[in-house]
Amino acid sequence: FRFKDSLAEELQSADLVISHAGAGSCLETLEKGKPLIVVINDKLMNNHQLELAKQLHRDGCVLYCNC
Repeated sequence: FRFKDSLAEELQSADLVISHAGAGSCLETLEKGKPLIVVINDKLMNNHQLELAKQLHRDGCVLYCNC
């Protein structure tokens, strides 16, 4: 779906979330206690999404991949 101001309702009802590895998206999903798979966009700002995804993976919070 297209951009929404809030994903709170969708996150609440989700069994699994697949998202980009933006910090806000990751943290909001993990705060809801939902399993999370992140897909890294390696073309953004020095590949910062990979750094976040790797750390969250080391912490046991997410699985990650790239396209």
